[in-house]
Amino acid sequence: MKVSVHNLTAVCSLLLALAGFSNQAAAAPIFSDNFEDRVRDQAIIGNDWTWYDQWFTEDGCTGDDAGYGPFDDLTKDPYEAANRNFFTVPEGSGDYYRAGLEVPAWDGALTNMLRVYGNQYNTNGNCQRTLVFQEMDAPEAGTYAFSFDVAQDREYPPANAEVTAAFVKILDPANGYATVLFEKVKTTPPRAFSPNDVTTLSQAVEFTITEEMVGKLLQFGFYNDVTPNYIQSSATSAALYDNIKVGLMEIGPAHSGSWYNSGQSGHGFSIEFGQPDGVTPVGVVYWYTYDDQGNPIFMLGNGVPVDQTLEVTFLSPTGMQYGVWQKPTENVGGTAVFNFSDRENATFSYMPSAFSTTEWGHTTPIVDLPLTKLFGIPADKYFTMPE
Repeated sequence: MKVSVHNLTAVCSLLLALAGFSNQAAAAPIFSDNFEDRVRDQAIIGNDWTWYDQWFTEDGCTGDDAGYGPFDDLTKDPYEAANRNFFTVPEGSGDYYRAGLEVPAWDGALTNMLRVYGNQYNTNGNCQRTLVFQEMDAPEAGTYAFSFDVAQDREYPPANAEVTAAFVKILDPANGYATVLFEKVKTTPPRAFSPNDVTTLSQAVEFTITEEMVGKLLQFGFYNDVTPNYIQSSATSAALYDNIKVGLMEIGPAHSGSWYNSGQSGHGFSIEFGQPDGVTPVGVVYWYTYDDQGNPIFMLGNGVPVDQTLEVTFLSPTGMQYGVWQKPTENVGGTAVFNFSDRENATFSYMPSAFSTTEWGHTTPIVDLPLTKLFGIPADKYFTMPE
């Protein structure tokens, strides 16, 4: 099939336009912090980290609760969490631990991290929860991830069944700060006994902001639960956190699977995400489709995922024969952009190339075709981020 130079020019122009669109789709996170700009003896944690203490009527932090925190008195300082740890609190002073900076952590085996403690001055006899967190207006609707790395503290917790966790809350200020959303995950730092064997674990809290939640109060951070009659303490309940980021859910290995549009069953994609070198994420796509005469063809491509987007240049192999297996000719088959709203839903856009237009008759671009995952491949949710 032949096409005019005019039609090829139009296809190339649309390709460039969609390439620009895919770059815009790589949204910046709404929050990030790796603590690398901190010094060991500064007075506050910095970067607007704040705090709240809750206590409960029953062990396990259940039952009616009350609490206290840095209420608004029209000044900024009361909202910020003080830098309180073994480095900054004089020994024997009785000063209160909530959170402190480790600069660097584990004698330099890890980079700067945030240490979050439990409440060692819990006097109510039941569970008390110490929270160190961020708060801001809830952003646009979408599926988000609050991701972080966690490492074990040097005091080797948990020693007595302490709970260290990450959480996300959305509160409604217009309704007495009622809880609209509360998602949490217990943090499970890898066991370590010396700087030689300490490692971090990547974890995340996933949450969905609906249109009704937009503009309400979003909180995210970490908490520790301490119950005195379990012989728990601040030292044995601490955990270390780093590389904190909140943003729309990013592509990870668990996005891998078979994808298709239910209204166009008969063509679809096999998409696999991994880290071949152990560092750089890569997505590999196989598109099983047809030419304009109804003959089945396939194309393949790969690219590096950025946030929620994977852009690939398809290769359309020709010339290999069954039983011969000589290397095929690899022709550029067009460019595709996959935008993932979560692990089950995406859109697909495709710009034909000069070859696919001439050889396969792909004269019509595809823009934002909805895709769903037919089934997935068991895999980690997030790529491993080297320390």
